[in-house]
Amino acid sequence: MKNEEFDRWLSEVRSAHIEDRVVSEAGERVWKSIGQPQATAAAARTLRTCEDFQALIPGYLAKQLAPSRALLFEDHLHACVACRHALEQAREDTPPRLWRTQPKPRRATWIWPSLAGCGALAVVAVIVFALANGLVPGQHPVRAAIASVDGSLYAVSGEKMRVVPAGYQIGDGEEVRTAKGSTAVVRLLDGSLVEMGERAEVAVSRAWKGTTIRLNGGQVIVQAAKQRSGRLYVATDDCQVSVKGTVFSVNRGIKGSRVAVIEGVVRLVYGDKVAELRAGQQATSNPAVSQVPIQNEIAWSRNAAKYLALMGDFAVLQKKFAAIPAPGLRYSSELLPYVPENTVVYAAIPNLSNTLSEAERIFQDQLQQSPALRTWWKEQQKGTKPKLADVLEQLKRFSSYLGDEVVFAGGKLGPTYTPMLVLAKVRQPGLEEFLTRENRQITSNSSVPAVRVVRDPWAIAAAPSEPLLLYVTDGVLIGTHDGGELQRAAARLKQGRGNSFSESPLYQQITHAYEQGVEWLFCADMEQIFVKNVHVSSAGQDLPPGMSDVRFLTMEHRDLSGKPESRAVLSFASERQGVASWLAAPASIGSLEFISPEASMVTSAVIKNPRSIMEEIFGMIGSNESDFSQHLAEFEARSDVNVLDDLAAPLGGEVTMAFDGPVLPSPRWKLVVEVYDPTTLRATIAKLIDAYNRESRNSNHSMRLSSKQVGSQTYYIIGSSKAADSEIAYTFVDNYLIAAPDVGTIQRAIQTRQAGYTLTHSTTFQSLLPNDAYTNFSGIFYHNLGPVVGPLAEQLKSSGAVTPQQQQSIDALMANSAPGLIYAYGEPSRIVVASNTGFMGFNLGTLFTMGHNGPFLPQMMLGGVMGPPPHKTQ
Repeated sequence: MKNEEFDRWLSEVRSAHIEDRVVSEAGERVWKSIGQPQATAAAARTLRTCEDFQALIPGYLAKQLAPSRALLFEDHLHACVACRHALEQAREDTPPRLWRTQPKPRRATWIWPSLAGCGALAVVAVIVFALANGLVPGQHPVRAAIASVDGSLYAVSGEKMRVVPAGYQIGDGEEVRTAKGSTAVVRLLDGSLVEMGERAEVAVSRAWKGTTIRLNGGQVIVQAAKQRSGRLYVATDDCQVSVKGTVFSVNRGIKGSRVAVIEGVVRLVYGDKVAELRAGQQATSNPAVSQVPIQNEIAWSRNAAKYLALMGDFAVLQKKFAAIPAPGLRYSSELLPYVPENTVVYAAIPNLSNTLSEAERIFQDQLQQSPALRTWWKEQQKGTKPKLADVLEQLKRFSSYLGDEVVFAGGKLGPTYTPMLVLAKVRQPGLEEFLTRENRQITSNSSVPAVRVVRDPWAIAAAPSEPLLLYVTDGVLIGTHDGGELQRAAARLKQGRGNSFSESPLYQQITHAYEQGVEWLFCADMEQIFVKNVHVSSAGQDLPPGMSDVRFLTMEHRDLSGKPESRAVLSFASERQGVASWLAAPASIGSLEFISPEASMVTSAVIKNPRSIMEEIFGMIGSNESDFSQHLAEFEARSDVNVLDDLAAPLGGEVTMAFDGPVLPSPRWKLVVEVYDPTTLRATIAKLIDAYNRESRNSNHSMRLSSKQVGSQTYYIIGSSKAADSEIAYTFVDNYLIAAPDVGTIQRAIQTRQAGYTLTHSTTFQSLLPNDAYTNFSGIFYHNLGPVVGPLAEQLKSSGAVTPQQQQSIDALMANSAPGLIYAYGEPSRIVVASNTGFMGFNLGTLFTMGHNGPFLPQMMLGGVMGPPPHKTQ
């Protein structure tokens, strides 16, 4: 349905007049449905015991129960494990079994009138809520107001536009649009602020699930307030962002959308993908839209100074956190022999009690020094959710009872993953009393306890449990969601011996890692996870080519001589093939010679022969789409281009993408690709542009290709008839294609190479290189915020929009924004990715940006343990 048709239909529904008689008759029907259930045999039966409720299961599954009786049945299910088991068996068509629990006291005879009264009150409450929130058809309540305007802001209604001032109230679904060079701030009813960039168009509406900001184009920065009910959404044509309270940017353009998080956590849904982004992270809905430094995204904002100041405070914290002494390396584990024999995932973390205490002290000191950080921290304390400080304090007290290591182990039986098992040494008495006391506080407002302290494992059911079961025996803490797993772990400890897991390849892999010394360790048996229980079918559920012989994934983090090292290794049973072989062996990357030391972000790699990669991609697509070959042949016939011979074959094995140059008014990017046959590739580009213009002849949108001679160098420029100020320039230099937004950027890249003033020769880059046997890399990712923050800070300073405190924090950001390097090696039978700056992009600084209802660090680490019992994989 087109948007215009939908709007017209919705308007008719809202404007429809409903007679009082119709409303009265509908109310009577609702009352009868709630208060006077049908007098069937099942409905007339008095519900006293579990047998009575289980007799309703056939009717419930067939949806034949009266609504009131179904409500009673579902309410009973929430409190009765036995009846839930009976319902699950009935759904699986297994032979019925009578599950029994202790009989409950008979309910008073006044329950039916009370239930009817509660139902009537619920209906009234729903109606009142709908009226108060403007959810009844025909209502057009105010959803937001214009807080400020810099330039011109228009209210759009169909083909009509009118200028609106600050203070204007925006109705439900009404569109507002900023003009060129104009910005505006919209304040929602819940206190959220939406900062609109130039040429941005938004509309605000509300439904049962919450408030939605519809972004039809342009960019907004949203400061989401704590939501009392529902969520706050930002929706574009190709993605949806949902939050409870945070600060983030959404940029919607012709090519796609880019979402960047400044503070907090957001949930992003685009296509069939779901991502959770945290502070400093971003994602795009289309691969054609690249990521940019977040500072560039917020440079236009009137609050850019505040955001930069806050980032500066976090940079200072991160530097101080990094200086906290590490817990120390562990070269063996007393707990490893006691994990389940079917373990496929193993993780071991150090006791963080001392580290967290020192981090909290540093944070409190910085809090006293920074107004921006204090303002942010006050926002974190709002709401009823658990506070970060309280969670950290609980974790510190809990950790004080434990030994130097906490182990997590997860197993697999066929297609089913077993519950996660937690093991830790106990170093001081009183842990059981502490757990009992804390659990009483946590579950004071809940009917289902979060934790159950077990005294005798063999006195409980050997089945999945809703609360986490904790048992202390022989100086070891055992935690799991499954009674049977708890019994087996306790038996191994009582016997003082392990099991056949010590003979498995995964055990040998873990032991080898300990021999090197570990702080954080994660090992997974990918062969068991990805291969032995993967159902290969024509539906495309099989693994990509080359991944069928994957063996282990190992991730480690350690501090060596005060320098952090993080490493992830994906190993294979034989030499890498297929997709796994696309990353080539380490080699010299000449394309990096076109990148200057001022680059803020660089991604570079050496890959397998592009023609071979394209052939494998075509093979994978063709196996799932039977008509792919036909479509490809039609495209090649229309364009007169053979994709493999004319486009892929001329390319070499190097590719580098960088943001290198001035960041204002727009970032300067460079793309450098190795080319073996420039003549063929140049002709292919011209053919593709001609073919595009022929296909789009009726859309009044065409592309033009022109050339420009500067000295002995020929530059080619691709322009668009719809965007006169947007173009892509490229040229060929010594078997490299260099592309950029303009000719000047390419000329500077060539001069950089000729002068030897390159990134790889700079002292900054050289200081990040690891000490190992390799002379080259297979790929690198380099980032340096200094060149980005500097110009933005100077611009803000000259505008007079920065307070002295903010200037101090921004200066701290520039001083503490150290560059980082992640590098990769493509070895014959494994791929190694490593970094000596941070823990794969995660650090304790990230911990303090996980507010606004995002998961805290303990919840992240214990996610698999604290979650519900596992389900069978499909």
